[in-house]
Amino acid sequence: MPSSKERLLNLKIQGRFWQIFRAVLFIPIIIFIWMESNYLAALFVSISLVLGWINLYQLRVQEVEEPYFRLWLNFVDGLLSFVVMFSIFIRDVIKDQSVEKMLAVGCVFLFIRFIAYTLFSFGIIREGNQLPRRRSWTKLASLSITVTMAVYILNLEYYMQICMGASLLLMGASTLSFIYWYYRDPLHRKPLSLASQITVSRIVLTPVFLWVFFYDNDLNYCNNNLIFKVLALAMVAGFMLTDFLDGYLARKMGDVTTLGKYLDPFSDKISNMTVFLCFIATGYAPVWMVALIYFREASVETLRTLAASENVVIPARKSGKWKTGIQGAGILLILIGALDPVTRLIPNYSSFFESFPTYVMGLITAITLISGVDYFMASRQILKKFV
Repeated sequence: MPSSKERLLNLKIQGRFWQIFRAVLFIPIIIFIWMESNYLAALFVSISLVLGWINLYQLRVQEVEEPYFRLWLNFVDGLLSFVVMFSIFIRDVIKDQSVEKMLAVGCVFLFIRFIAYTLFSFGIIREGNQLPRRRSWTKLASLSITVTMAVYILNLEYYMQICMGASLLLMGASTLSFIYWYYRDPLHRKPLSLASQITVSRIVLTPVFLWVFFYDNDLNYCNNNLIFKVLALAMVAGFMLTDFLDGYLARKMGDVTTLGKYLDPFSDKISNMTVFLCFIATGYAPVWMVALIYFREASVETLRTLAASENVVIPARKSGKWKTGIQGAGILLILIGALDPVTRLIPNYSSFFESFPTYVMGLITAITLISGVDYFMASRQILKKFV
């Protein structure tokens, strides 16, 4: 008879194997999505759904797995789930030249959930506390997201919004249950500083920007109502102002925290990537440019995650600040250029504006990639520990 330790070890090995195998399945899913082999992609999603159910309800690996293994496995799973959903979104935009709003909102919420869970989990582990067990809402949300993927891949229009709505509600419920668990513990009950509250406001307002940008349901942004174009411009200006204010207030009030160091770049990425997704839908940005920007942001976040595992916090570098500033300025220029008074005052402006956003996005992409190289060059010592 194997001992309890041996049984526990065997359970961990089984769980890691099935979870890694499930993660590997996402690679052909992404390939089949772009090849428009919808039935094959849906088949692999169905297999991943079964494996997810086995891990969550049969093996219950999340309850016995070591914290860091659990964190890394969930990190990979969350990242790949977002990439699959984002691939479906981009494929549909390219194919149909239209935006499924629920899918766009789902991508944003899925990305926020993935990043927020990773950051909070690292914080909990660094405090020496145990990660919470996966509760029913969290398990159901994970399975619902996988089902929603299959429905969108097969383009089952009648069920798409129903499944996405259910996934959003379950993600919201799981997030609330996690927040309740986190702040129920007196060790975690720390009030957010003013700087962190300003940073969080950017994350909260990002989905609102998505709604404002597509309020008229017209992919030609120049045709949208002037009021909402001005409101979208004001929100981007507000994002830039709060980005300056949170750092300034944290330094002035002597309240620079580890949470703030993580939240600040995270909120920048959330707001800017949401705007760039909108630009893809309107034709202001080619898919490959936004893909490169996303690749840089995801790579740097992975680098921060590796550094955090070594108890090292990578602060914002000057190149990163320049990158953020140029991204914000470029977004403002494009949105200002789309305003009705500008288009009427400048002769032959319409033909000029057809290529202007692409040039601006090209500059943004180049600066973003250069900044990413700078981060990796400055973090060579950290990379040597893992490569």
